[in-house]
Amino acid sequence: MNGPKSIDIWQAGASTEKSVHYVVLHPWQWVMESLVSDLKMNPIEEATNLPTAKQQASQEVSSASPRRTRRNRGARQKTSQGRTSLRMEIVDNSTGQIVLAAHGTSACFDGLGDKDELVRTFQRCRCEHVELSPPSILIQWDVTKEECNNLVGSSLPRLGTAKNSSVVAVLKEPMGSRGRGIYFVRTADEIHAIIDENHQKASADPDLLENLIAAKGRIPSWVLQAEVAPALLIRNRRKFHIRSYVVVVERPDDEVLDMLIYGRHEVRIAGVPVDDGEGSERSPAAHITNGALSSSSERVLLSQVPELVQRKEKLELFIAETFGKFLLSDISRRIPTPNPNGQAIREFAVAGLDLMVTEDFRIYLLVSGTRATRDRNSLSLNCSLA
Repeated sequence: MNGPKSIDIWQAGASTEKSVHYVVLHPWQWVMESLVSDLKMNPIEEATNLPTAKQQASQEVSSASPRRTRRNRGARQKTSQGRTSLRMEIVDNSTGQIVLAAHGTSACFDGLGDKDELVRTFQRCRCEHVELSPPSILIQWDVTKEECNNLVGSSLPRLGTAKNSSVVAVLKEPMGSRGRGIYFVRTADEIHAIIDENHQKASADPDLLENLIAAKGRIPSWVLQAEVAPALLIRNRRKFHIRSYVVVVERPDDEVLDMLIYGRHEVRIAGVPVDDGEGSERSPAAHITNGALSSSSERVLLSQVPELVQRKEKLELFIAETFGKFLLSDISRRIPTPNPNGQAIREFAVAGLDLMVTEDFRIYLLVSGTRATRDRNSLSLNCSLA
């Protein structure tokens, strides 16, 4: 089956024949403002004022079949709830027809956003043996010391290519971000002490636990993960990670999705070099690469790093295989069956990937989360869900 007709949003925004309407969340308004400064696009405050929403409301009011109205409303209920980064629609000014509606409401990446859910997704897809992500152990927030010892065992998780048992692993707090909640640990006792301290703080604040359960449907688990070592170092022994983006766009009329890999990869470099003789000690400023712990960290394009520029093809092949092959079953099960009576809205989702590489350039996915992007330079993949 042929895919939907391609429409150039930038050309439509510059023409008088079509009009472009969009709703964007406040944190990303600057993105749209920088893109549309020379185009005729109409920012809208609320999604209920978009053309598709007005059209649907009109159809529901005028429909002669209450049963059908309820079914249509329920078919897209998932997409109308919650907030999303971007909704964009193009209207033919002469006919009033909606020629394109693209909403960032797809749930296809919902199994990848939280640290513990990413581990569970790899387990569910039965691809742990491929080591797309460092080997990990999930630990409950209220684990006892005995349970922790049994889970960790006599050795910490390590990469399959490691010659010796790792002396250091990375313990990740469930809701930590920007360098917070990252611990470099060596023993099961040390691991339990950290988790138990946080357990005591959480137990003292019942609202925190209730809010977590309300938002997540669970209390997220801690992740004990193998350290990516020996990591490739650049620029005078500095550690780094690569930030890449993947976009999945659903097709409303068939069971094929479009998968796009953003073609410009960012390299985020720690501001402090790794000590050549660090042993089992880890300086957070040297090992946490997102810039949260050092004012001298850098963010540059991969094309600006000589050690990496020739590795772009391998990087994109890793991403393509990870999402287009190993994780495809999880992505596809989150995409609803096409609804012939629903509106032809192309739902999409954007995932920001943090990847780290070893000295022999083995690539590992550390974190995946929903993000917005603003460029059109991408590598396209087609993946069948059949």
